[in-house]
Amino acid sequence: MTVISRRPVKVEGLNPGELEAWIKQDGSRKAAIKCQILIALCNGNSMTEVCKMFNVTRESVRRWRNLVVSKGPNGLVSHSFQGRESQLTPLLKKQLKKIMAKPPHRIGYKKPRWSGKLLVSYLENEHNVSISIRTAQLWMKMIKTQ
Repeated sequence: MTVISRRPVKVEGLNPGELEAWIKQDGSRKAAIKCQILIALCNGNSMTEVCKMFNVTRESVRRWRNLVVSKGPNGLVSHSFQGRESQLTPLLKKQLKKIMAKPPHRIGYKKPRWSGKLLVSYLENEHNVSISIRTAQLWMKMIKTQ
């Protein structure tokens, strides 16, 4: 009978004691779970066992292992990515609040009230800012509530 030997998991650079200490120190639950997964690997569990036990993919475990080796346990903390910077600057916000306090017909538009379409048109003509109608509606709501 042949015995199938499993390939050992690379755990060089992983220190279970350091990971456990970091779990106690840091409050991030997701990062703590990732540390527990890496500790399970260090304790001799196979990659397959760990993936089944924690319901994660091999690729995720490899990525987390590489992050810990290169950046330490802090590498496991997910960082929120910032989106595009808003075109509604504080100065523009102030100007819009002033403009929207007056009816549009006072500044040369034929409409009696401000709408999303009208605000888009105003922003394109006067401030060279191009936004969608829905964004203009959200801006109007935000400016009115402040």
